[in-house]
Amino acid sequence: MEKFVYAIPSYNRVQRQTTLEYLRKLGVPKERIWIFVQTEEDYASYQIHAEHANIVMMPATRGVMARNNILNRLKGENILMLDDDVKQIYYLRGKELIGFEKRIDLAFAFNRCFDQTRNLRAKVFGIYPVNNAFFMSDDISTKVAVNTVFGFAAGFPFRFDENFETKEDAELCGRVLRRDGRVVRFNNLAVNADHNKDKNGYREKWHHDENVRSVKKLCARYPDIFAPQKNKAWEVRVRLRDERVPNTPFKSTAPPRQREADGT
Repeated sequence: MEKFVYAIPSYNRVQRQTTLEYLRKLGVPKERIWIFVQTEEDYASYQIHAEHANIVMMPATRGVMARNNILNRLKGENILMLDDDVKQIYYLRGKELIGFEKRIDLAFAFNRCFDQTRNLRAKVFGIYPVNNAFFMSDDISTKVAVNTVFGFAAGFPFRFDENFETKEDAELCGRVLRRDGRVVRFNNLAVNADHNKDKNGYREKWHHDENVRSVKKLCARYPDIFAPQKNKAWEVRVRLRDERVPNTPFKSTAPPRQREADGT
């Protein structure tokens, strides 16, 4: 069904595997789900999830290294890499966001993303970072930076820069944009994750000095691609003019359930 595997980097969050629970609810089987941990202690404790996911321990001292472990271990696969705090993935229907409720629908949506990314001669894609239908559309951006949900084509040649403590996702996108000219984002799919609220595990140091340093490094390395967000020195924006291509609206085979007002 899936032409890809789900890969989840996780650290010290054995009791809060939100993404895994979401995928389980949809009926995604163990053979399609991989959780990568960084320590022997986590490997032992995460065995409580071994019935529902493949648990892999590859040593890492930081999250960026864990992401590279995934790309190295699963390099022959199409990889959908998700943060471990994803609560829901939505598709746009008219002016509404509808949560995926069946494995077959989520698999079809992302299979199509991988196919369309290949047709666009790109190697990496993401989805809309904010679950707000007002800003979304049935088209595909091709000159953007993405995060939280990454689709990597099999054999993806790049790795995250381990010299970045934060913003490594933007740095990777900058490198891909410079060499290949495009990073794809599907603007009719969106994610709801807890990373703005959670204070443990994989979470950027929001509004922290480290983010400011990373933004400065990005803008110095890619002055033609990145600039600081106005009045937000800890955030970066893409300076390139986006080039969009049309996309067909997703049509679910499952009975739709509109998301609640709180996004859960």
